[in-house]
Amino acid sequence: MYWACILITCIQLTYCKVLVPPTTVLDWWQNSIVYEIFPLSFKDSNGDGSGDFKGITEKLDYIVDLGVTAIWITPFFESPLESGGYDITNYLDVQHVFGTLDDFKDLLNTAHSKNLKVIMDFVPNHTSDKHIWFEKSAKNETDYADYYIWKDAKNQEDVIKNNATPIVPNNWQMIFGGSAWTWHNTRKQFYFAQFVKNLPDLNFRNKNVHKEMKNVLNYWIKLGIDGIRVDALKHVYESESLEDEPVVDENMALNYFNLDHIYTIDQDEVYDLIKEWRLLLDDFKQSDHHTRIIMTESYSNTSILFKYYTSGAEIPTNFNLLEEYHHTPNDYEREIENWITKMPVGATFNSVLQNHDHTRFPTFYGTELIDGMNALSLFLPGVSIVYYGGEIGMEDTSDKINYARSPMQWDDTKNAGFTNSTHEPWVAIHPDYVTRNVQTENKNPKSYLNFFKSISKLRQTETFKRGGLAIDILNNNTVFVLTRFLHGHENYTLMINMDTNYTQRVRLSDQVSNLHDILTIVIGSENSNFNSGNSISTTEWLNLSPGATIVLTDNLISTSSSIPVDDTTTKSTPSSSTQLYITSRIVLLCLFLITIFNL
Repeated sequence: MYWACILITCIQLTYCKVLVPPTTVLDWWQNSIVYEIFPLSFKDSNGDGSGDFKGITEKLDYIVDLGVTAIWITPFFESPLESGGYDITNYLDVQHVFGTLDDFKDLLNTAHSKNLKVIMDFVPNHTSDKHIWFEKSAKNETDYADYYIWKDAKNQEDVIKNNATPIVPNNWQMIFGGSAWTWHNTRKQFYFAQFVKNLPDLNFRNKNVHKEMKNVLNYWIKLGIDGIRVDALKHVYESESLEDEPVVDENMALNYFNLDHIYTIDQDEVYDLIKEWRLLLDDFKQSDHHTRIIMTESYSNTSILFKYYTSGAEIPTNFNLLEEYHHTPNDYEREIENWITKMPVGATFNSVLQNHDHTRFPTFYGTELIDGMNALSLFLPGVSIVYYGGEIGMEDTSDKINYARSPMQWDDTKNAGFTNSTHEPWVAIHPDYVTRNVQTENKNPKSYLNFFKSISKLRQTETFKRGGLAIDILNNNTVFVLTRFLHGHENYTLMINMDTNYTQRVRLSDQVSNLHDILTIVIGSENSNFNSGNSISTTEWLNLSPGATIVLTDNLISTSSSIPVDDTTTKSTPSSSTQLYITSRIVLLCLFLITIFNL
């Protein structure tokens, strides 16, 4: 009976939109906006056509003005830059194209002076084949012989005696095509590389490799970084068995995507590795009480990523909202609910909608939804990971490799203000920079940039820091409605018409529960015809033009007239509604009550 009473109470708490008050202070990262910077493309300060540390430092005030809490800089270590900087030749020095180590220290110190945290992209899975470790390992030098994964050919004896063609140890494949095994003529063995052959995988079953990586982390943490983003974490360990991976479809050609990767990804040892690095970072916290975060990159099942949380990672990056297909409101609702309701108690939600490896969302969804997608990213609870240029609606270029990594568009001058040199930028700038750039958008109150800033400011409210989340879906899966609420504070409602072809007509009083009768417009996208400060009644019909996005609040009600409506548009249809919350506090209450009643 006690159990039933507690369960009913918790259900009532949830569906009555009553949030249990917070009991702890949020750490710096838990409501952060993390701004990803691909340094080659952000700002060139010395006219060589490539972005650099001084360029980033020069633009830190701009980043602060966006409402950003932390910057994540993709790899800047010494590298031949054959694989975007993820091909490292020295973890303890910087790539000279970005500047000097002193330039990085200046960037770090200036960022900290502006209350910006700096997250370093950490690449433990592989190095460049030009790294001194690999060169020594290829020569079979004793101290480095097992720094990488070396295996004999299946016909090793025949290769050595008769110069036969080496046969690979198994069917493991590289992500970018071909066998994962590359024959090395000097060592007369195969080495393993999961991505491309110039990126040999390190052997984390070698204790010395662990020591090397801990030395790397110690070095950069002492220098002042505030956390690490661990690249390709799910690939760090492989099974020692060397068995063939199961083929998914025997009728299809052998390639990476036709194998069930039970031996090359998501091995259990990864959890211990996270714990090892968590302990290292926490050792520093004991002396200065400052949290250094672990953010991870693994396109893995959520059940695995949730174990990252419990192993010590604050931000196991949630890629489930990234484009793989055209998400509808129902798709977003399902993915958000699946993470929030199943993540470990005390964990913090996070989301990313675009990054350097994926199509920018204006290219994928269309320009009509630029404001809507930025608003969605910033409206969700927890950590919002955004990508440079997303705030001004930058799109992909035609470059086949670096399509999402083109130079930042600062103004409408030659080369978009990215570089003032006669040197061409390292990769082509998108031709729309003439109209879509920071300088131009700063002057337009209804621009993508100013819309982004308006939403980001809301994240400083108590409602966004600690409040709940409710999701409603209207008009046959076309209108996406999110409400952030907190008892005793103002509530905010985001409406996105994700139909980019038709105007949708909605009446909030028919569809969304627990809204005030009169709401104020905080901001409306340029394609919405809704203006900040105006008030609307939840009983009136609202016309949402294709892709239109508006944010409403029950605070600071204006006396301005409401928005006129058009009787010719499609009427609202019944909604599918789910109330989602940052429910860890409710769960904790349940546990507390269960303890009291000794259940």
